[in-house]
Amino acid sequence: MAWTRSLLNFFYPNRCPGCGCFLPAQALLCADCEAGILLHDYCSCCGKPVCQCGRGTLAYDRAVVCSAYAGAAARAILCLKDAGNTNFAPFAAAVLARRLREGAYPAPELVVPVPMHPDKQRRRGYNQAALIGKALAAHLGIPMREDVLYKADTGREQHRLSARERQLGDGGFSAGSVRLDGQCVLLCDDVLTTGSTMHRCAALLKECGASAVIAAAACTTPRK
Repeated sequence: MAWTRSLLNFFYPNRCPGCGCFLPAQALLCADCEAGILLHDYCSCCGKPVCQCGRGTLAYDRAVVCSAYAGAAARAILCLKDAGNTNFAPFAAAVLARRLREGAYPAPELVVPVPMHPDKQRRRGYNQAALIGKALAAHLGIPMREDVLYKADTGREQHRLSARERQLGDGGFSAGSVRLDGQCVLLCDDVLTTGSTMHRCAALLKECGASAVIAAAACTTPRK
């Protein structure tokens, strides 16, 4: 509710996750960061600013992204992960939902966030991919499920692995017993880096019966 957010803003001032400036209670980003944060030119199949589809087969069928992982968007992601400022999750979800409606994408029927290991989620207080997914599901009017995919503790975080290590490993991801027969699933995460996490999770969703998987990410990294 608006009055609740205004009250919270009195005690915990709302700040832009892109630059740190103070914001009105209902705002998510400042006008300057919002104006420069959107990425419009990217491959709708692999989700990269420079197409990487030819580098190997991807388990996901299409991709939709909000921003490039740079500048204000990168700072907003770090705030989402490390500083408890979750403003970028609903902002990115609104952009992703609009692009899904306006683009040539199949209509998703279910949102599934990339899972986080339970211990890490307890320490952080939330799974940022699930925050994006929940807002996306609300915009699209479809359900979200967090009991489809699971994450085991591999002892090493994905962002600390090389691209080669990501490609060779399974990331500790596994699927439960939920069946998704014939459904188009929207798989969401905060950052699309090498694509290996989305690829592995999409493969698991298809093993569960999903007919198509759309990878949705708040940010995508440039090709290294």
